[in-house]
Formats: sequence, structure tokens, C-alpha cells
Amino acid sequence: MGYKVIVADDEPIILSGIRHLIDWDDVDAEISGCAANGAEAYSMIQSIRPDIVITDIKMPVMDGLALAGRCSEEFPEIVFIILTSLAEFSLAKEAIGYGITDYLLKTELDAKSLRAAMIRAEEESRRRRENYDGRKETSGQDTIAPAISSLLIMRDITNSTQLLLDEEGVLDNYAIIAFAYVFPAPSLEKQWTSDDYKKLQGWEKDIIEKILSSSFQGFWPIMPTAGKAGSLIYFIPGLSPATWQAMASRIENKVISASSMVTGLSPTLLRTPVMNGRDSLKEARDSIEMALRAYYLDKDIEKIVPSPLDIDAVFPKVENAISSKDPVSCRACFTVMRSALETKDHSLSQFAFLANALYSAISSGLSAIGLQEEISVLDAYGTVDFISKRSEALAFIDDVEDSLIAILESKGGAGSDVADKAREYVMAHVTERITLSDVASYACVSPGYMSKSFKRIMGTSLVDYINSMKIERAKDMMEKDPSLRIADIALALGFHNIYYFSKVFRKVEGVPPTEYLRKKE
Repeated sequence: MGYKVIVADDEPIILSGIRHLIDWDDVDAEISGCAANGAEAYSMIQSIRPDIVITDIKMPVMDGLALAGRCSEEFPEIVFIILTSLAEFSLAKEAIGYGITDYLLKTELDAKSLRAAMIRAEEESRRRRENYDGRKETSGQDTIAPAISSLLIMRDITNSTQLLLDEEGVLDNYAIIAFAYVFPAPSLEKQWTSDDYKKLQGWEKDIIEKILSSSFQGFWPIMPTAGKAGSLIYFIPGLSPATWQAMASRIENKVISASSMVTGLSPTLLRTPVMNGRDSLKEARDSIEMALRAYYLDKDIEKIVPSPLDIDAVFPKVENAISSKDPVSCRACFTVMRSALETKDHSLSQFAFLANALYSAISSGLSAIGLQEEISVLDAYGTVDFISKRSEALAFIDDVEDSLIAILESKGGAGSDVADKAREYVMAHVTERITLSDVASYACVSPGYMSKSFKRIMGTSLVDYINSMKIERAKDMMEKDPSLRIADIALALGFHNIYYFSKVFRKVEGVPPTEYLRKKE
């Protein structure tokens, strides 16, 4: 069944344009209604219950942010895409508090950007629906589950939400916990994909919820905002303040132990104190959000001074630099972004907003110079939702910058110089243990870009190339001195053990080294 979409805008030309801009069947969606203001859209949402809402920020009667804020409490599973202009760009940042996943600049609205936004929104819709449906199956109190689920998506926790939860008794001695974890980084041996990370997250969720089920009488998942795939958050009522710290430590140890055997992840438990009553709900929400911010920043909570990134002006400059084919100005823009990420105590949601804004600017800039087919620059976005730490966010920015600059400087032949540098390094260090970071550092690019660029240019992965060069050197050593032991050759070429050397040799040559030597005799 296709995704149901409602479009809200007070400009008829925008409504008509969106309706006819793309083939909606092609993105497995249909426009189920169009509204001229927020109040009309809200009425449609109540009756149609769409999956996705595309709405202008400024509309009469009820604006887009008010509409999204109201729906974040009542319909947290619905995904919003904001339509905005550059003049309203700063307002779009408020959407972060409502869990809005994307925004589109009206002046740059085209088929490509709308289609890309729809694909991202549908992915987020699937995530929310799965989360929401799972809660309905495990909870007989269907009115409680959506209210708790949307605690982080709501900008404000309303009196009605507080009253509902208080009357149901779930605000008696409760706490909010989050398990945060870092996904494995790409390496020479493994290039992790979004699907790989999703599997790990699913297994981690099963581990955590089995342990929580055996430890508490009940708990409810809380839906993280977009861009927080590296955490699982739960609301737990009916706790003992006197034993909470000890109990939380035992649960964390159990999760860490099970995770080490199943997923290889190392979750960290973040938690609020035991709280009581409706007046403490906002404090609890703010407390877990600050704990998540501290985890992302890798900084003590007491030392954090929350501050926005405040780099709205940089995104139009990125687009202009690309459309002018000006790599120097482009690098200057990335320096601004990197400096803000390094120095300001922002949240992960604010980084997610930066990533979305940058995506739009790059797509528009490349389209303006006829290089929209150079999608390799956006490869890094495949796993951006799984970023958990500021250090990963900075690596992402490096990856995107390297890819983009290579395209601007070579206009289509991006990566050849990087691949040559990689081959040069490998040949000079073939007898050593070579890591992806070593090669990338030598070529002055990010590890992610090095890996993707090398494979695209050379037609083989960097690890396979390194292994083939090492085996060629091994064969040379065998030819020159047949008395050498296999173990000595393996050690001389930087292999950590003879078994792995034999495995690599067999993969490259089709036979193990011992058999290769016999054939040479």
C-alpha cells in the first residue's frame, strides 16, 4: 500500500506544482488531500491519518510549525516535511523540536529534491510505524503509548499529556533511560552499510528489551528524533528510589555482556533519577536530552553550555561556490561548518539539520553546473543517521568535503589522484601492516572517501589491492630464497599470523602457499 501524503500551502501555484512535479506512483505514494492553511490541514489529518505531511511554514489560521507541534503530540507517527524560503530559514530550525525530518527551499523546489525528500520521509515513516505498531501490540493502554512515545518529539509537553499520564499512574516513581552506542567504523576489511547498521540496531533492541522485560513490570519505548539511530530510549514507571542506582548498574552490565557476544556494540546507559508527579515530566525529558547531548559531544554534563550552530548563512554560500566551480570558497564554507561543530555545544538533532541543509545545497549546486550525475559526493549520507558522536560528525564533514572538492577540481574524474597516492603508499609500505587511516592520511583525504574513491577508480577494493601487492611480494621472496619458512614470510609482510596469510594467499592465487611452493619445485 502506498504512502498517503497531505500538502498544505496557501499558494495555489505551490500546491499545483507539488502535485505535478513528480510521478507519485514512482515513489509509492499518493496525494490524499491539499489544504490552504494549517487548520484545514489539521482537519484532514484527523480524518485521513496520512503518513507524510508537506507543509509551508507560514500560512493563515495556523502556520506549519503550529500544525507540526500539535500533531507531534497526537500523531507522532506522522512525518513532516517543511516548505520554506531563505528568509524563513531560521524558523525551519524550530522544526527540530517537533521531530520534522526534512525541509525544502521553495526557490529550489524541483523533481529531484522533492523525490529525495520523499524517499527520506518514507524511510522515517517506516521506522515510526514499526515503533508505534510494536508498542500497540505490547501495551493494552493505547492512549498512554503514543503520549510517552512522543515525549522527545514534542516541543512542549502539554497539560493534557501530563494529566493523562498522571491519571494512569505511570508518573509515580518513574525514570527515563537511554542506551547509547557507537556503530563500528569502516575499515579495510569491512565497509558498513545502512542495512548492516539496521541489523545491528535490531539485534541490540532485542537484547535490551529482553533484559528490561525480566527486570521491570513494564516499560514503554520513547521515539528518538530523526538522526538518533544510535540510541534506544525507554520510560520505566514504578521504581524504588533507594535501589535505582544499583539496579541500573546491574542492567547496564547485563546489556554490555550480552551485546559483546551478539552485536559487538558497547552500549552506555544514560538515565534520569527516579522522579515523581506531572510537574517533573519536562525536567525528566530535559535531563535525558542533556545526557544524550553529553554523550554525543563526549563531554561532562556540568561543562556543557548549550549553544546553536548558527551557520544558516553558509548553505547558500556552499551552493554558490559549487555553481561557480570555486573549490577555494567551498573549502572555506566547510571550515566554517567544521569550526562550529568543534566549538559549540550543539545537539545531535542540530547536526542532523546541518546535514540535511548541506545535502540540499550540494544537490542544487551540482545540478546548476550539470554534474548532478556525480552522486558519489553524497555517498557519505548512506549512514549519516547512524552517527552517535561529534567525532563521527566531523569525519562525515571531512568525507563530504573531500568528495566534493575532488569533483570540482577534476570535473568528473574525481578520485584518480587519490587512487594514485594510495597505490604509492601501499608500494612503499607493503612489508608493514597497513590501515585505512594510514593510506587516507597520506593522501590527505578522509578514510571514507579514500575507500569509496579507490574502488570506483580502480574497480577493486583497497584491501584487495593491498593483499594482492603483499602476495606478489611474497612470491618474489619465495623465488629469491626457497628456504624461507611460510611463517617468516607472513611476519615480514605484516600479517599477524600464518593462518590469515595463508587465507589471503589462497584467495589471491587459488592455492595455499605450501602448494604454490611445491608447484615451483
